[in-house]
Amino acid sequence: MRKILLPLAVLLCGAGCVVQSLQPWLSDETRVDEPSLLGTWHDAKEKATAFFSESDDSNYDYNVLMVTDNKNTARFTASLHKLDEQYVLTVGPDDPDNLNGVVLLPGYLLLKVELDVDSLKLYGIELDTFRERAEKAQVTLVPESKDSGDILAGGTAEVEAFVRAQLADPEFFDAKPLYSFRKLPAATP
Repeated sequence: MRKILLPLAVLLCGAGCVVQSLQPWLSDETRVDEPSLLGTWHDAKEKATAFFSESDDSNYDYNVLMVTDNKNTARFTASLHKLDEQYVLTVGPDDPDNLNGVVLLPGYLLLKVELDVDSLKLYGIELDTFRERAEKAQVTLVPESKDSGDILAGGTAEVEAFVRAQLADPEFFDAKPLYSFRKLPAATP
């Protein structure tokens, strides 16, 4: 279990806390297909490699295998969404019916994406102002969730409306990426 938790924390927590939503952050109407996301991505500074492959699950577009320090692994499912001109990635457990996956990642995460031909940057939500933003917008939060990271309890429509309203503020996401991946060339047979 620790082998799954550690890379998950490294990938998604940065400083240790994350914002999660119990329901998907965004509706299917905002999902986009981006074939260039498929493949192997490496961040030398963070010693992490992410493998994006197509998912057979119609609820998700990608299966993601994350390897950190060449030994710790974690699996996720993800979908790419486009809101106005901003790409975001929703990330969830690879098997929501698996108790261990749900315990480790009980909800969905939202990451800002900057994708170029051979570069992928992922940014987390800015944590210092998130609770204040959510309370001001009257978004439903799980009580007492602040110490381990805020958890949104509202439905997808409520959460998506909140995200759309926040995207106008460039400080909604962190200024520094969690990961700065470079695409590795595909292996030749």
